[in-house]
Amino acid sequence: MRILATDRAAAYIEEQGGEVWVWLDPRRGIVGSYVWLEAHCAAPRSNRTTSFTRSSRQPHRFTTTDAEGFVVHHDLGRELPEELHLDLKGWRKGTRRLEAYWNGSVFAGPDIPTPGES
Repeated sequence: MRILATDRAAAYIEEQGGEVWVWLDPRRGIVGSYVWLEAHCAAPRSNRTTSFTRSSRQPHRFTTTDAEGFVVHHDLGRELPEELHLDLKGWRKGTRRLEAYWNGSVFAGPDIPTPGES
């Protein structure tokens, strides 16, 4: 799995301590169910922000992967994406948030193609 982070995301991660936790967050909606990725610079249940979703309160088995300048702890199930993208959203200090993308897609799953595939 390759980890690709934007310059803004890498700077934010370094500013927050150099570690990222990414885990799956299954959700249900009117049109069906889907899996989202949660990404934070703190472990699940370690603060109010990382305790918000139901999946953050579940037990996790994290695997550690070194990226350029930071460490990623991930619990992404059995199949890993070929690329895990990290980006920083929001522009004000209180609204900035880290987001993760499975092969460049907001949804996670083995059926998401790698970027560049058609």
